[in-house]
Amino acid sequence: MAKTNADIEDLLWSRAEKILSGSHFRNDASGFDRRTLIRRANDIGGLKMHLLHSSKVEELGRIPESSEGTTVEAISGIELYGASRVEVVMVSHRWLRPSIDIKLAHPDSESNCKAKVINEYTKWRRKWVKHKHGFLPEIYYWIDYSCVDQSQTANAVPLLPIWVACCERFLQIETPEYHDRAWCRVETILSHIFSFADHHTVVDLGFRCRWPDSGVETEMVICDPECGATTKEEDKPLLRRLTSLIRDVEPVNSMRPQIVVGETKIKCYRL
Repeated sequence: MAKTNADIEDLLWSRAEKILSGSHFRNDASGFDRRTLIRRANDIGGLKMHLLHSSKVEELGRIPESSEGTTVEAISGIELYGASRVEVVMVSHRWLRPSIDIKLAHPDSESNCKAKVINEYTKWRRKWVKHKHGFLPEIYYWIDYSCVDQSQTANAVPLLPIWVACCERFLQIETPEYHDRAWCRVETILSHIFSFADHHTVVDLGFRCRWPDSGVETEMVICDPECGATTKEEDKPLLRRLTSLIRDVEPVNSMRPQIVVGETKIKCYRL
């Protein structure tokens, strides 16, 4: 008997949970070279992890959609430059033109203000790494709209915790509704648990690179995703499954506290 979509999703959830609870996971997620973890994610049998190079956003001046073919498979993209020269940044953001119609939904404004912010962050981050470590990094972004097949988003959700763990940095683009949105809340929690970096980076839509300004340290309280707002009602079961998966997981970075929703605070640098 052929597998149904529900069967496939359940299989992906099961395989993702096995990786997250496996003995190798913490070691795979604790260093700058994430290729082993990416391979484990790719071997699950779902969507392969894709990344968007910063130069594509600079060239286009906008955030491209997944079907445009502007991304690369994560392993080949990293190996193009060498793992030691690559940084992978997850972009967490509230879509600025949400819609239940996938053809109308878009993450950015018509003036591409979010793409401009990403380009400014690229400039800032490259200057920071050059100053601290003596080289200019190649920056890849994981952006949902660009890196996930928009016709298969449900099959991407079980992989989200692993993909977050495959990203070295977490860039939060803060807009007025960001902290109220369920998906933004769950991404924040996933990064707190599964990323080894000890902080999140926060920018708003007015951010511009003003090197050597390195921002100010702040804190952000973790909020409950299940109380957050969603555009699509069918997202709620996926969010519940994600939050139940991660509720009792200890953070990969041992310096981070275990999550207590409404109490645990995340260290952030606001640029």
